[in-house]
Amino acid sequence: MLKKLALALSIAAALGIAAAGPAVAKDEKKTVHVNKNVHVNKNVHVNKNVHVNRTVHDRYVVGHTYNGHIWYGHRRHYWHGRWYDYGVGPCWINIGGDWFWNIAACPI
Repeated sequence: MLKKLALALSIAAALGIAAAGPAVAKDEKKTVHVNKNVHVNKNVHVNKNVHVNRTVHDRYVVGHTYNGHIWYGHRRHYWHGRWYDYGVGPCWINIGGDWFWNIAACPI
């Protein structure tokens, strides 16, 4: 009985290998073509030309103190119930052609 079982297993194994053999041969005959051509265009143009038109007065900030005097721009200023035009009156001081509010003469 053992001989018959061994013979049956060897026949089944031989058929299994024979069946698997042509399947592998079919897979080996397949050809695959892969196209991996990639084109990347990295031409970039950045224009960083900036033109700023500044005058001499742009160096001062309205409301800031410079050497003990306040810059209010080229406009009048209201102080103690009265409007003082730009550069007119005792509260303005001329420094380098620009008028500043004189804190010593008219304290805030």
